[in-house]
Amino acid sequence: MKKLLVILTAAALAVTALVSCSGEKKGHKIYIRDDFAAEKLKVIFLSSKGNAKETVDPEKIGENDDYTTYSVVADDKKYDRIIIKSDDEESIQLAFNSYVSGWHLSAYGAIPFTYDEKEEDVIDYAVKSFKYENTEKQIYIWTPKGYKKGGKKKYPVIYMTDGQNLFEKSATSHGCWNVAESIRSMQKNTGKSAIVVGIDDSTSNRDSELTPNIGKVVDTSSVDGGNFENGTGKYYSDFVVNTVMPYIEKNYNVYTDAKHTAIAGSSSGGIESFYIGMEHPDKFGTIGALSPAFGLYDDTTWVKYLKSKDLKNKPFVYIYNGDADKLEQYLKIGAENMPANLKKVGYTEKDYVLKIYDKGMHNEKFWRALFPEFLKEFM
Repeated sequence: MKKLLVILTAAALAVTALVSCSGEKKGHKIYIRDDFAAEKLKVIFLSSKGNAKETVDPEKIGENDDYTTYSVVADDKKYDRIIIKSDDEESIQLAFNSYVSGWHLSAYGAIPFTYDEKEEDVIDYAVKSFKYENTEKQIYIWTPKGYKKGGKKKYPVIYMTDGQNLFEKSATSHGCWNVAESIRSMQKNTGKSAIVVGIDDSTSNRDSELTPNIGKVVDTSSVDGGNFENGTGKYYSDFVVNTVMPYIEKNYNVYTDAKHTAIAGSSSGGIESFYIGMEHPDKFGTIGALSPAFGLYDDTTWVKYLKSKDLKNKPFVYIYNGDADKLEQYLKIGAENMPANLKKVGYTEKDYVLKIYDKGMHNEKFWRALFPEFLKEFM
């Protein structure tokens, strides 16, 4: 009789546990802040790898004079993007993964934010100047919350081109990359963090300094192309590896192995980041090439170049491209062709990822929206 009672009691407890959990949706919780006092807000969950789609009514959890806050839960193994529908206005696709705490709909578009932490209008970072050719080039160094100089904890590093567009919200008409906010969000959710080192590329010589000279440049007149012939990308690469990296490794608590070091950028910065990573696979384990200017060279030139490199240790490559404006459409061809070129030098589908967003345009609003995808591939 006692044995039967124990069995019945255990069964009752199991049923109770199932009932108590039945109303709690499993998955990743993400927060939405809306500056525009929408009467109706919906979140559309999507998969960039398939046709999975789900529309959810988020729960309103707070409201003040500045914004309304919502929360919503979905399966982050099934979905990796969201669209926020505020009344009749839809946001662009935004990254949805365990690294993302929330998205704030603002005048600059969707900005990453960390729930329960104050959003800052100004991001603090250190500035260091180095001699570069006949001028000075500024480097912007951002350290995450809890960083202590001289401490025992070491941090991964992300080196990025166009450093002038990474932190300041008014950097461009489309805002900035908001990389600090994305990494704070990652830190809150996962405990992982990183130092970001941005290299300024605001000079009139940008086209040249962010273009590697690996062969004959194709005709770029269809997109009002600049002067990319005889690019000085090798000088820029040497500057990053021989000047910037030694300074960072000497003065900051960072890992120095390739596994914990990434290089990333967009447009010309995307092709230059790819080039730097391929030139130094012993130093960079991950490459982020967003809207990269791969199309400056044809596939024959790329394969010849890649075959000339010692890629025993292959850097992982994250490639993103849009398809909604003239420049992105031009760049998309090179982005879509690069995986085949990589496979010819030993890459497999595990060594790269290609993400195409048909509504993606060539600006910071779209690059920051998917920066957390790159973070997840790196860390």
